[in-house]
Amino acid sequence: MRDRFGREIEYLRISITQNCNLKCIYCSPGGSGCVHEYTSYLTPEEIEQIVRSMARVGIKKVRVTGGEPLTRADICEIIQRIAGINGIEDLMMTTNGINLDKMAEKLKEAGLNRLNISLDSLKEDKFEYITGGGKLENTLKGIEKALDVGLNPVKINTVLIKGVNDDEIDDFIKLAKARPLEVRFIELMPIGKYGEQNSDKIIYNSEIINARPELIFCEDSTKGHPATYYTIEGYKGKIGFISPMSHKFCDRCNRIRLTSDGKIKPCLGSNGEEDVMEILRNNPEHLDEFIQRIIYEKPMRHHFEQDFSSARNMSMIGG
Repeated sequence: MRDRFGREIEYLRISITQNCNLKCIYCSPGGSGCVHEYTSYLTPEEIEQIVRSMARVGIKKVRVTGGEPLTRADICEIIQRIAGINGIEDLMMTTNGINLDKMAEKLKEAGLNRLNISLDSLKEDKFEYITGGGKLENTLKGIEKALDVGLNPVKINTVLIKGVNDDEIDDFIKLAKARPLEVRFIELMPIGKYGEQNSDKIIYNSEIINARPELIFCEDSTKGHPATYYTIEGYKGKIGFISPMSHKFCDRCNRIRLTSDGKIKPCLGSNGEEDVMEILRNNPEHLDEFIQRIIYEKPMRHHFEQDFSSARNMSMIGG
């Protein structure tokens, strides 16, 4: 389905939980937002109902996120239900990889196609600092297991922070040399207190690209994707750059978001959202029409550059 600006909206990101087993400094420093006792999370049945409706209006790709999606005991049921929906062509997940070594094979069997794995340092002490106590070896094991079971492509998402992990850029790039990984650098966004208060710590992706002439632009970078891809001669993988701060890609944005508490959020850089649960529970016959309206009215652009303050942190929105 096209929105009022002619963009084909076909990609849904679902946050299935706000809970997380890490306490990353740019998301929830101190861990105050990492554990919730909510009983109002979308059930597997409700998720299936909403995604079925979205598939009827043109959604083709679904990414399951959190919080940390692998903290939900029913994660494989959720994946299986979404995978069985007619019209859903691609089913993905974003995870921190901490529990992935134990879960990758089950997720593949349930119908998951591919993975994004958050990894912000390759140094044990720094990884522990950034994640609030996480163990690097667990995420690295998860990456290897994902490759082994064929959850490809495996994409590594790295949020760069000046003075924290920007000395590891070339180490991250080397991850794509011997393995078919897509290593993607993401500019720090003003979501949550850390991002809002540390705009001086943004590493602009253009700086990385200009300093490395060995990077070869990939002409087949797909329209609608936020990342611009490069490769290096002899490398099996790719290097991607997601630049929401320095290079808006709003004109080709093709996604909407569903939060774990049942709100549809058309734009990451806007506080606008609508309650889908009220419609689902009280007027389900109007669900398709409700979703169509939200998609059609999707905002033209985000407002990160205008002193934007998000009403939700990333664990509440979905990474």
